[in-house]
Amino acid sequence: MLNYKLISHDNDDVLVMLHGFLGNVDTFTPYISNLSQQVDILLIECPGHGEIHDLSTTWDFEYISQALIDTIQQFKYNNVYLYGYSMGGRIALYTAIHYPSHIHKLILESSTPGLETNSDKNARIAHDLKQAASIILDYAAFIKRWEGLPLFQTFRPLCEAAALRQHNTRLNHEPLYVAKALIDYGTGMQPNLWPHLSELKQPVLLLTGSLDKKFCDIAKRMHTKLANSEHIIIEAGHTIHVENSQIFDTIIVSFIKEENHD
Repeated sequence: MLNYKLISHDNDDVLVMLHGFLGNVDTFTPYISNLSQQVDILLIECPGHGEIHDLSTTWDFEYISQALIDTIQQFKYNNVYLYGYSMGGRIALYTAIHYPSHIHKLILESSTPGLETNSDKNARIAHDLKQAASIILDYAAFIKRWEGLPLFQTFRPLCEAAALRQHNTRLNHEPLYVAKALIDYGTGMQPNLWPHLSELKQPVLLLTGSLDKKFCDIAKRMHTKLANSEHIIIEAGHTIHVENSQIFDTIIVSFIKEENHD
């Protein structure tokens, strides 16, 4: 099973939330005050982040999705809404495709079904191996470069408290574990899920930031291949839940409550 934190108000349904690369089990805590009144929330910590992990285990998508389902099944909820941001979205999509009977609705923020050609996958694997080596060599320098990526350009400057919290979360990991996570289930190691999108019959909400053109284009294409999906573009960059948390909260509550309109 995976490390988790349950926020419960004895609701019948649960929203399971998967953070992105360099996040942790508390990543979403500041942004879910309204959500937690509507539905129980199960915050999941992905392998290699936060707590001590078994380095002898290969954290591939099959392993993580099975561990995720095992973690969820400890609890007896009527409906499971699965949410994933970026890396967490890749895991959530894989899980929804392979365990469709366990997932009632799926929410993906700034995520992707993966790379489609072997050449692209191999190039990304090589890139991730170099990134993993730089993580082990000088983790603080890696974090500085990571935070400077154009991917994290924001719609408006983050308040100092939010920016500091995000920075400290990223910095407060064991480099060896983070490097292994990147090697084991980075984008290059993700199975190509594009051909499987048509298999998803449950409602899917796709969220992207208006500044994040790459992921907006990916979501638009996903929308055409999913049987029952909605794509919403929000004034934000890649991290919508941080940059526009009030709208993020409102949209997810609305999507969950659309129970009678499926």
